[in-house]
Amino acid sequence: MPKQKKLYIVRKEFDGFGGAENVAKRYEESFSKFYNTSLVYAGSELEGTRITGNSGPGWFKALSFAFSVNKFLSSRKDSLVFSMSRGVHGNVFRMGDGVHRCWLRRKKISWLKEKSNLNHLITPILEHQSIQKSKFVVSNSKLVADEVQSEYQISPSKLKVIHNGYSSDRYFHVDEEKKKAMKIEYGLSDSGINLLFCANGWKRKGLYHCLKLLKEIDSATPCHLWVIGKGNPAIYTKTIDSLGVSDQVTFYGSVEDTSPWYQMADLFILPTIYDPFSNSSLEAIACGCPILTTAANGANECVNSKNGLVVSSPQLVSSKLSLDWIKSIDARNRSIIANSVKHLSLEKEIGAYLNIFDSHE
Repeated sequence: MPKQKKLYIVRKEFDGFGGAENVAKRYEESFSKFYNTSLVYAGSELEGTRITGNSGPGWFKALSFAFSVNKFLSSRKDSLVFSMSRGVHGNVFRMGDGVHRCWLRRKKISWLKEKSNLNHLITPILEHQSIQKSKFVVSNSKLVADEVQSEYQISPSKLKVIHNGYSSDRYFHVDEEKKKAMKIEYGLSDSGINLLFCANGWKRKGLYHCLKLLKEIDSATPCHLWVIGKGNPAIYTKTIDSLGVSDQVTFYGSVEDTSPWYQMADLFILPTIYDPFSNSSLEAIACGCPILTTAANGANECVNSKNGLVVSSPQLVSSKLSLDWIKSIDARNRSIIANSVKHLSLEKEIGAYLNIFDSHE
């Protein structure tokens, strides 16, 4: 495959430590081994052109970015386009953000609120354009693929499922001795159960339900909750105080490298309302950490009896079923947990995309 072939990766948001931003960086690095790769994002300067879409209200930024990128790409028809942004079409449109209307239904947005919000009106239009005009639509879970078919009824041959992959040189299991040494280095307690919640968008990802679970566990076994990611801890102060767990919760903010936290934690929890495929869930398992998540997380497709538990709703993470299962996590072999997702390597994920590009160049 000639490296001189040009590939544009399109992702409106790029800066920060969010999952989608990290995925874009990962693709840029991986595809650069095969193509002359450029990342197109709002505010970027590329080949003498400034890409707009980084100022104004959300709906305006989305429209401005899509218009700017499509105009830029229209004169580069010999290039490959890997779009991760609604409104931009290409050889591949990767639906890592899921289906917008399905998200609204899960969030239980009222009809009036949906129709009066320009973001909710414009986003499905841009999404439909990308799906309709792209050669292939790729979802990162069967969960999203089913939603795409339900919402848009596209040709099955056009729709592909390619699960996210993880970097095995970054996310891997460490033995108990190393785990204890890391906790000493980070100044963390090695007693009781250490729970990890690692996500941005705390309301959608279910931090409130993690706190409720913490209270239930703490009544029987000493435990602590580590919260990593971007959010406002003050919003949860009243809940934490009312549950009486203020000494059992620590907020660490955003961290550049999450792997040590997955390696040190006893249990990763993500009671999400909707997540097309949580990278953090896969990365936690790859580090040998069992997970507790919901059926609304596309990453539940890589969860089995060896590595985790999937419940039907966020409220059930603190149910008796979950509490009984948590009692067994110490007995679980973390090496077996890590090995359970070895087939979801980054190399396999990139290879699947290369096969699509290679067959339609």
